Amino acid sequence: MEQIKSAVLIGLGAMGAFFAPGLQRALGERFQVMAAGERKSRLERGVTINGTGYRFPIVEPGEETGPADLVIIAVKDYALAEALEQVRAQVGPDTILLPVLNGLSCARQTGAVYGMEKVLYASMWVASSMENGVAHFDTERGLIRFGEAKNDAWSQRVKALAQLFDRGGIRYSVEPDMLRCLWVKFMGNVSENLPCALLGVPYGAYRPGSEADAIRKTLMEEVAAVARAEAGVVFTQADREARDKVTYGQNPANRPSTLQDLERGRKTEVDLFAGAMVELGRKHGIPTPYSELMLHGIRVREEKNAGTMSGV
Repeated sequence: MEQIKSAVLIGLGAMGAFFAPGLQRALGERFQVMAAGERKSRLERGVTINGTGYRFPIVEPGEETGPADLVIIAVKDYALAEALEQVRAQVGPDTILLPVLNGLSCARQTGAVYGMEKVLYASMWVASSMENGVAHFDTERGLIRFGEAKNDAWSQRVKALAQLFDRGGIRYSVEPDMLRCLWVKFMGNVSENLPCALLGVPYGAYRPGSEADAIRKTLMEEVAAVARAEAGVVFTQADREARDKVTYGQNPANRPSTLQDLERGRKTEVDLFAGAMVELGRKHGIPTPYSELMLHGIRVREEKNAGTMSGV
């Protein structure tokens, strides 16, 4: 593929908003957002991203518009299976599929439906939020890391996607080892995202030597043990120090996605993070007590939000 000339985005939420303005700049009307029903009606009224109003062309699921060169899937993990079916009419022989969901498995799930030869790995490194059609993310720090599993030499489709992002001003990094990158991000989500959600605190709780930071670091060690057993990924002291720098460098008021979901009464991705940790820990005989606490504790908060808890 010499150049990406068309793209479809499904999931114009906090993550999707990272791509939409740049893709519109690069592709114009050849960039479309997939939506239907009430969501379509809301998007047709426009969204605000980093203070600027946008209206994007809409394509409905199943609409025969012809294959797109690129399909970005930015839904929550529990909506992935449905989204993969909804974009089927936009997937052709040469389409690049870029699932940008959190966790370890979305690329494999996408490949199981369409073939891994169409899929690139991706990991979002951006603090973002979206509520009532208003999205915000840090344009100076946020970026997407993507690529084939290994990228010592860039493939043609990696080059094509990098060129598109350059045209749209979308910040990115092509990582030499994307599988390792996914595990590093997974470690951050398990150890930083989940305690904030369970305790109802922002990133500012992670001060060096604080009680919250002790929880974070214990979860990091659980992920490190599971990563070594499951994927042969070894986290170094430099990796740990890099996570410390990222965590301590966050805006203290930032609230990670799982906490935002709980505060808005939404279903969370706790199974994608803590659920995966518990499952993999059992698979390899590795104790994961802090991950189990995150899993069950956040599920309790979900029950409370859903109104299914007696006496509340």
